[in-house]
Amino acid sequence: MEEIRKTISSFLSNIELSTVLIILGVLIILLSFCRWILIKMKMTPKNADRTLEQIDNMTGAQFEEFVAAVLEGNGYEILEMTKTTGDFGADIIAHRNEENFAIQCKRYAKPVGVKAVQEAISAMKHYNCDRCLVVTNSRFTKQAMELANDNEVVGLWDRNFLVYMRDRAEKQSKE
Repeated sequence: MEEIRKTISSFLSNIELSTVLIILGVLIILLSFCRWILIKMKMTPKNADRTLEQIDNMTGAQFEEFVAAVLEGNGYEILEMTKTTGDFGADIIAHRNEENFAIQCKRYAKPVGVKAVQEAISAMKHYNCDRCLVVTNSRFTKQAMELANDNEVVGLWDRNFLVYMRDRAEKQSKE
């Protein structure tokens, strides 16, 4: 055991600091690349192939993954899936056409209200995005639509538009 310790100690004393930093940098890049690959594999546009019944029975996390797949199938690049709690009002950060989007996902049985639009606007500011979206499997209240309309950077995807975007993602993945 003492011999192994001496060998390691000798090896480490011969390595320069710059070499250690280069090795650490390469490891960080490799780990980041592996994480990116795993995210891309998890959210391929084929995951957008879900029926309305399946969508309505998803958990919140499953719905967020579904929305990410629909977004990707429509040309959005997913930059980040935010943490489950303390996400500052955005579940997904995405990029498309030189703009960043903060996206709030709401899988609800009832209409989505003004609070979700407020959260998305706050998230847009927090994550330094250009626009925000609120995506739901339901519909929006009149107040939510009015607030979104007042804030021109807010997009609302209700049940019908989500289905349209899902179908569009499926069609584009087959081409």
